[in-house]
Amino acid sequence: MRATTAAFPACRFASGCERRQIARMTLSSRISTRVAIACVCIAGLTVGACAGVSAGAAAGSSAAAAVTTLPVLDSARLLGDLFRLSHDSMGGRPVGSPGNAKARTWLVSELKRIGVEPVAGTFEHPFASLRRIGSDSVRGVNVLGMVRGRSAAAKTIVVSAHYDHVPVRNGQIYNGADDNASGTAAVLQMAAYFNANRPEHTMIFALWDAEEVGLVGARAFVAKPPVPLAGIVANVNLDMVARGDKGELYAAGASPYPQMRPVLESLVPDAAVTLRLGHDSGGGQNDWTNQSDQGAFNAAKIPFVYFGVEDHPDYHQPTDDPEKVNGKFYYGAARTIAAFVARLDRAALVWPARN
Repeated sequence: MRATTAAFPACRFASGCERRQIARMTLSSRISTRVAIACVCIAGLTVGACAGVSAGAAAGSSAAAAVTTLPVLDSARLLGDLFRLSHDSMGGRPVGSPGNAKARTWLVSELKRIGVEPVAGTFEHPFASLRRIGSDSVRGVNVLGMVRGRSAAAKTIVVSAHYDHVPVRNGQIYNGADDNASGTAAVLQMAAYFNANRPEHTMIFALWDAEEVGLVGARAFVAKPPVPLAGIVANVNLDMVARGDKGELYAAGASPYPQMRPVLESLVPDAAVTLRLGHDSGGGQNDWTNQSDQGAFNAAKIPFVYFGVEDHPDYHQPTDDPEKVNGKFYYGAARTIAAFVARLDRAALVWPARN
């Protein structure tokens, strides 16, 4: 739910002629073309990354190696998935809408393509809440996939992002590219990476619904978890990770959960973006502890780290479009977060059991 402004350096996604050509293409073709243009504009990415190197082949077969190096993710899919989720055809993905259902169907297909397991036999986990929007109960569907751990399979790390956004207002679509197609696409990339580089802990890759109406999907998961709640080691939540005019990514959670601090601090010098710790104490608007889905885990005393960037003028505006994403920053942020998850996976092996 947080972010800062940036755009591709000295670059627009397409000229007027290119935009007219893109408008005549199918959705898949438009996404591919605009991502190809975006990749050309992302200075600093490796040739392999823009060409779409697979997470497993690029990063090697050892999960331990991920502890000391930044995982190489598939940047073409990362950007392409963000563009797809924030396309006008998704209608902003508000809970209960046709666009939300369209996004969910595609997310399930991606988890199947990646090869992760369903959770408790299914990728789709419906829920209903007594909290109401107008006269209707909030009904949504979380999307969950799982990679089983090697040595600590009974313990679970939940890596999450919400895929819903807000409804059309006054005829304008709120595409939510940063909020939170960015987090959703990054979680898909981490699912692919850890499926190819099996972690020590079991990992659930959770795509929450109904965050925008009160963290409803995450609260439903914690209230009726598909795995034992006592076995959930931590939640790593992503919400708005694609824009940053200062190149800064914030990690909140080390103040309430000090065991996270050494893991985060060890990552700072290796991060692909400027990683700052904060926004997790003092209360008020600048304390992000309960301002996204990690709040549901915090309420259950489950340690969390929330990754996000500070607010920008397009937050909850119809102008939160994919063309404004800072591609170089986004890719670096996604790699940095994946590296944190890998380090957390190792560090948490020696943590005492939660009470």
